[in-house]
Amino acid sequence: MPAEAASKGGAVAGDVRVEWQDDPAVARVVIDRAGRRNALTLAMISELRDVFRDLASNTEIRAVILAGAGPDFCAGSDLDELEGARTEGVASEHARRVEDVLAAVEAHPVPVIAQVQGSAMGGGCQIVLACDLVVAAEDARLAIPSGRLGVVVGRESVERLVRSVGRVRAGAMLLAGRVCTGEEAAVWGLVSEAVAPAELEDRTIALARDVAALAPLSVRGAKIAIRLALAASSSESGTDGLAESFARVADAAFAGEDLAEGIRAFVERRAPVFGGRR
Repeated sequence: MPAEAASKGGAVAGDVRVEWQDDPAVARVVIDRAGRRNALTLAMISELRDVFRDLASNTEIRAVILAGAGPDFCAGSDLDELEGARTEGVASEHARRVEDVLAAVEAHPVPVIAQVQGSAMGGGCQIVLACDLVVAAEDARLAIPSGRLGVVVGRESVERLVRSVGRVRAGAMLLAGRVCTGEEAAVWGLVSEAVAPAELEDRTIALARDVAALAPLSVRGAKIAIRLALAASSSESGTDGLAESFARVADAAFAGEDLAEGIRAFVERRAPVFGGRR
């Protein structure tokens, strides 16, 4: 998808689209294949990766919501296509492309907030793990049922799961096929919070606006710092680049107008209005 289409919020050809409502600082990426429970084909995986890469160049965006159309977030990989990948000997390419999109979500410069309803299974749950914040319906169902399909989950996704819920609970999900409700996932640390299904969209939008109201460079720096902290205990490489990015953002924030605005607003006892200016 051309970068111009993403930056203007135009409809995307295929099964992934970008929406804006009334706030140009919050983009909404929708996986839209509701008739198949938003199961991911290779084409959709590529679309999703390209959408996130293109949105990364839009400096107006301060938060991204990632949602699924219809009653489910994402049922995982399209099993018909996965069977074809197995018989054609290209299953490893399928796994590599899934990891590409997870990396694009994780490395996105602004926070990505998953809005999870219904099922988030397999690759859908892996996408949830790559997001920065997650709001789930209390009755949502999250699982990585790799053992029921005979696949091996990518090491990076396993690391994300262990960091989120710990070794024992990760074992329950991966070794015993445990399915978590949204409520349980919030207790485990798999999602940020669980809400009544009727409140899911409003709560997710409110959280995105909370993020968007903060100083953009502060938020970007915090996201990089969190990734650096996690990388220190994982197999992730390229931490030198992350450290350099963090230093650049921190220097820009300390020299920027938003710091001055934050101080003035604190003294004047009012809400700050941040422009993200260096």
